[in-house]
Amino acid sequence: MEGGIQNKVQDAGLVIFEVSNLQAVGVRKELDFAIFLKNNPIIIEADFKKELNSYDWGQYKDCFVAITCSKDAIIPPWAYLFIQVKLLNIAKRVFFCSLISMELLLFQTSLKKINLKDYENKTVFLKVCSGKNYPTGVLSLCVEFLSPHVKSLFYGEPCSSVPLFKNLKNRK
Repeated sequence: MEGGIQNKVQDAGLVIFEVSNLQAVGVRKELDFAIFLKNNPIIIEADFKKELNSYDWGQYKDCFVAITCSKDAIIPPWAYLFIQVKLLNIAKRVFFCSLISMELLLFQTSLKKINLKDYENKTVFLKVCSGKNYPTGVLSLCVEFLSPHVKSLFYGEPCSSVPLFKNLKNRK
């Protein structure tokens, strides 16, 4: 192409899979169930419901919320559900797990929305150099998701990459 800018990556049929584009947009917050326990390792339903009614739920507006518990306690499943109900129409989503597990679940949800035809039998590069912070397990999810469909998979960008596999389908 004379006089124009040539995109050698695109011309070679290489596809960049920008991992950070999968990161759900929104604030992440952890709600520690321990705040409702006081010094009691057992939930007392009447007291618990009073605590829930007086708690400031607005602080979780439009957030992804991970409900955890930092104390050893006996917490019946319905107690978590009461908290989730309080967060309906306030939080973006509610999870009963750690912040890291929540992040993995959010990435997994984003991966399921990807059109795999865009990557079918292509050479794909997992681009992770964008400075965004996410758990390493996200990369595992990407490899698991892409590997049955791509011709080859690399970690990094075409200018500086590590081959993860080539022609995995043909390996025995």
